[in-house]
Amino acid sequence: MRTFRLLIPAVFLASALSVAVPTHAQTRLAVPSYQNPGTSTWQGWAAPGSTAVGFMIVDISDGDDPTYYPAVDAAIQATRKQGIYVLGYTHTTYGTRDPKLVRQSIDNVYQNYGVDGIFFDEAPVNCNDANTYAGTMFLYYQELTNYVRQKQAGARITVLNPGTPSANDCWMSITNILVNWENMNGFSGYQTGYVDYPWVHQYPPDRFWHIILGVPQAQMQTAINLAQSRNAGWVYVSDSPDNAYNQVPIYWTAEAAALTGQGVQAPFATAWPASTGSAGGTMNARVSFRWRAVTGAAWHIFLDTDRNAKTGYRGQGISIGAEYMFEGSSLGAGTLYKYTGSGTGWSWKAVSANTQIVFPDPGVNLVMFDQTGIGSPAALNYQIQSLDAGYNVLYTSYAYPLSLNNTGMVFDIMNHLQ
Repeated sequence: MRTFRLLIPAVFLASALSVAVPTHAQTRLAVPSYQNPGTSTWQGWAAPGSTAVGFMIVDISDGDDPTYYPAVDAAIQATRKQGIYVLGYTHTTYGTRDPKLVRQSIDNVYQNYGVDGIFFDEAPVNCNDANTYAGTMFLYYQELTNYVRQKQAGARITVLNPGTPSANDCWMSITNILVNWENMNGFSGYQTGYVDYPWVHQYPPDRFWHIILGVPQAQMQTAINLAQSRNAGWVYVSDSPDNAYNQVPIYWTAEAAALTGQGVQAPFATAWPASTGSAGGTMNARVSFRWRAVTGAAWHIFLDTDRNAKTGYRGQGISIGAEYMFEGSSLGAGTLYKYTGSGTGWSWKAVSANTQIVFPDPGVNLVMFDQTGIGSPAALNYQIQSLDAGYNVLYTSYAYPLSLNNTGMVFDIMNHLQ
């Protein structure tokens, strides 16, 4: 990623353009925010809040400045209190930079500021290329990401930026998020230059970030929609082709609104085993689902317990085959159902599973029920649909996995960024 800096912060310009909300869910904004935290530009990027912006990048002299700046620290913590995660920046010069210097850069930002992970810039496309320091590029970046993960708990998110589509998925075992597109050639360059490798679609969308620069206002929504179809769960679209990391896009309000309006955000699932209390009572094994319910009067959680998309209920816009479904409403009613149909017919039978739906925070739904209600699968896939008062589908989430092996919480990086 190229770094551009201005001594004078750019002016935040917001457009009131009305944009149709896309039908995809979970896509959010990730900002290559190369202005010091606390500037008007930084504040402009953060202004839409955590319902649209997932994380930002703090870049103090390419990560190489060991000086502590109280004002920068205060601005970072204010951003994090909004629910937006902040990652430190370091460049790697395509694997040719001495890893000792990279580690020093990582130490600088962790020692001075409370950050949530590291953005590794200037990564090579091919992980199998030779590397002077580690033998291969894979080993070079593996060591560095492991170094980040030795830092404090909950602050270990890593982003790797080749900026170009990779022909294979070897980087995915190292990094949480891969920037597999960064280009300033506008929408047409993105439309024709991106290679949509099939392997990308085998991973959750929140493992990928697309940075699309030089996009005019009239094509902003189309660029977002195309990024979503290419399995990018993180996007940054800017009108500027060459100064996009120093100024807020002129259509930032509209860009944020296009993503803030999603009906289902940040699904988060947990499973825990049966247990015996100190008084001798037994608690059944339970499973729970939490998400930010931006819109909707009712919700369906479809559960693919055999993880076979060709069995169970298949229809109404979901990509899994559901053997079970939880139906809940904003009135607090919830029921678990087992599918009794033949694939597309709407035929369900209620199952007794001690179901609950509660609302622990404004706009947040929490569903819980006994695992015995869905049999004894080792794992499942799930999708959440948001419905209006007439039970018409508003939005459908991406499909997500959940382990029921009593190993605790299973979630992807997007779910963590809440």
